[in-house]
Amino acid sequence: MSSTLSEDTVATFDAVAGILLRCFVITVGAMLFTWFVVFLLGDVIYSVYSQLMEISQKEFDLFFLYTMTFLKALNILFFGIPFVAIKWYLRGKR
Repeated sequence: MSSTLSEDTVATFDAVAGILLRCFVITVGAMLFTWFVVFLLGDVIYSVYSQLMEISQKEFDLFFLYTMTFLKALNILFFGIPFVAIKWYLRGKR
């Protein structure tokens, strides 16, 4: 079952893929910025959190690590994989 896609459909898929790629890049940039801020100001951020709640430095570091890992997984799941799938599909249809 081989069918060709109309130019409008291909353009729409390309636009969606472009949006997904931009979202992926923006999210990676935001995570790198967050990591950089925590790297430079980690002690200040920890002192603020430790005043608000009882949390050790190790727990704070683990929370940050788990949060960044979770965000990376969501970024790949919602933006990276759909981008690759659309590009892969369009490559086979052209």
